[in-house]
Amino acid sequence: QQWYDAFLHWNKRTSGNIETINVAEQDLWTPTFAAKSFQRSPRIQNTKQCTRVKCHLSYDGEVIYTVLCTFTVDCYTEARYWAFDTKICTLRIYSVEYDTNQLSLFHFQRRLSYPSYSLLPYKITSFQMATVNSTMSPEFRMDIVIERLVGSHLVVFLVLIVMFCFLNLFSLWFSIDTSARTIAVVLGTVMQGMFLVILYWYGMVKMKPVITLAHLLLGSFALGVIAFGWTYYARGQITSRKGCTECPLAVIQTISCLRKNRPLTSFLSIGYLNGSIKKDTLSPEWEDNLPEANRQTQVRNLPQDDDTASTTNDDSDVTWQDMVQPVDRILFCAMLTMYLLMFIVYVF
Repeated sequence: QQWYDAFLHWNKRTSGNIETINVAEQDLWTPTFAAKSFQRSPRIQNTKQCTRVKCHLSYDGEVIYTVLCTFTVDCYTEARYWAFDTKICTLRIYSVEYDTNQLSLFHFQRRLSYPSYSLLPYKITSFQMATVNSTMSPEFRMDIVIERLVGSHLVVFLVLIVMFCFLNLFSLWFSIDTSARTIAVVLGTVMQGMFLVILYWYGMVKMKPVITLAHLLLGSFALGVIAFGWTYYARGQITSRKGCTECPLAVIQTISCLRKNRPLTSFLSIGYLNGSIKKDTLSPEWEDNLPEANRQTQVRNLPQDDDTASTTNDDSDVTWQDMVQPVDRILFCAMLTMYLLMFIVYVF
């Protein structure tokens, strides 16, 4: 603030060419102001709480009064619904002791600078100040244009969700009886659960558009729980004595039906990243590659009762260790399809 006091001047020639002195705030007349948001907020802030007070007095009576004040601007009521938009927040600074006949306010057209923090979900794009002369008391009106930086935050959240999705899919390519599979499944499920709670809290308290991403993460968390449950169940069946000799007939028939297709057979036979490729019990022998004469010879030499016996023996000899790998491939395709559907619904 700057003003002139006619009673505070001296002759610098007779005072040793002293032009400016620092004085205490208590030795000068200083105007008191109050600040209030332009919205319907009953909160009134005053300048008595300002800090770093500096008073400079010149020989011609000019007083430069510098203070650091912090004001709270209530420019919106529900911050959760303020997303991809800008807000104009108006702050009133007025005098509570003097009227326009006793005190006049003027502002200087100086270039204002304001900091921008990348971690905050908003930034100040413009700042304007004007003097209001239509009121009874002297008043400044400050229009602060604030832009909410929701896009960067949503991108960060979306990237984390995509990473969790890849972790769920990538865990199915580890052998089910290794520690890498256990670490990937457990770590992905726990981290998704923690991040899901944070997203729902952030969406309900801070930023409403995050709720949609939280729903997307909820679907990914559900698929991660399914992968975790399948891993726990399959490992339990493999380690048990009963599981090494028996497998549900419905699962065997489903895998056998899928293996009738040549491309599906190749995909279901893909091994793990950290394991060797095993010869599958359910892999069919493609008789169409054999010569016709050999095929007829094999058909003649086979007894009639061997067909029923071989089918029964093949189904009974299939163990859980033979079924885990194709079931992992089927689960991978199902989860990948669900992820694609979820992201398509989120985009459109």
